Amino acid sequence: MGDCAIVSIIIDSNFLIMLSEIQINIISELDRLVKREYELVALSGVITELKELLSKSKPKKRKKVEFALRFLKEQNIKVLDEQFLPNETADEYILRIAKKTKFVVATNDAKLKKKLKDANSSVIYLRQKSYLAEDGFIG
Repeated sequence: MGDCAIVSIIIDSNFLIMLSEIQINIISELDRLVKREYELVALSGVITELKELLSKSKPKKRKKVEFALRFLKEQNIKVLDEQFLPNETADEYILRIAKKTKFVVATNDAKLKKKLKDANSSVIYLRQKSYLAEDGFIG
């Protein structure tokens, strides 16, 4: 008998914004890669970060952020209410929560991917703008 726990995947703002730039079905790709039941999770601080970007971005970037926020709503993504600590960067915030929860992180941010790998956290990322790959063990 295998472990049937649901795999929780934190999606960061970088990954969400990237969704508007690619021509693949991200849900189908996740299904292919994860091969188990999973849930996508957005951190409340990431949503706040996106909303702040929405108000101060140029029109081209604003469209990408709007796409990301619409994706969260349309896919009914679970929101984990976890606040930033004082003086904590977005990367430190995601890293702290990934370590605490053992959730997988979906990101294309190279620095964050390295930090997550160094902390033995699993990462999902886009390769060659055409498919998702994993670094670490996902279920």
